[in-house]
Amino acid sequence: MKKIICMIIVLIVMPSYYFIQKDLNHNEQKEPQSEPTSTFTETLAPSDTFVEIGDSFVYKDQSIQYMLIFPAKYTKTENEWPLIFFLHGSSLRGENLDLVKEYGPTWIAEQRPNFPFVVLAPQCPEGDDWVNKSDILIALLDDVLKKYRIDQNRVYLTGVSLGGRGAWTLASHYPEYFAALAPLAAASQSLPACWNKQLLTIPVWAFHGEKDPIVPLKNDEALIDSLRNQGGTPRFTILPGQGHNIAWVYKNKELYDWFLSNTRHP
Repeated sequence: MKKIICMIIVLIVMPSYYFIQKDLNHNEQKEPQSEPTSTFTETLAPSDTFVEIGDSFVYKDQSIQYMLIFPAKYTKTENEWPLIFFLHGSSLRGENLDLVKEYGPTWIAEQRPNFPFVVLAPQCPEGDDWVNKSDILIALLDDVLKKYRIDQNRVYLTGVSLGGRGAWTLASHYPEYFAALAPLAAASQSLPACWNKQLLTIPVWAFHGEKDPIVPLKNDEALIDSLRNQGGTPRFTILPGQGHNIAWVYKNKELYDWFLSNTRHP
């Protein structure tokens, strides 16, 4: 008799447990998911003018100074912004970080209130060369991308003279980072036997003065021809009658419109 009673209890309890458990599981699944929080670690107070940040960055056994310039609108919005990564020429090397604002996108960013880019401008140490800095430069860029609201599909690389050669070098090592490349008066770059296939797909707009006495035009022409021969489609502007100092190109709105017309496709 006891066995029969036990069996009846089991038959009654087990289905009840099943439906209770099922209902609990169902309710757990319905529980709303929390909204993902921003992963960016740095915020800027609202400002009516551009915001300038100067700092240093250490990577392994190297250190480099850099400047970041944010448009005022960056501080009042929550969207991601395009970034220009600017490498200066040899005359701005040293320890005085303010030098990097003498020309180029850094100068433009502080003169034009509606400039639609964040600008990142590292400073090359005196006596050094950008071609030796690719690893720390890309580590710096990674750090900025993690900290600030940057559109990673609209990162544009440019440089002039020593910085032009540095831009070619950095893009050839890390083409996956950049939506477009604009080297100016690029110092002699050794031609690779075979360009990185991903670099061949990056939009390029190179500039060179016709009468450049420091970096002969023929050097840049050979570089562009090599890129074209392997399937690249770079745009190349030769500036009639101009010498080596062509940083005034950065005052040309068309260059920035061209940057914005290009988006990286991962």
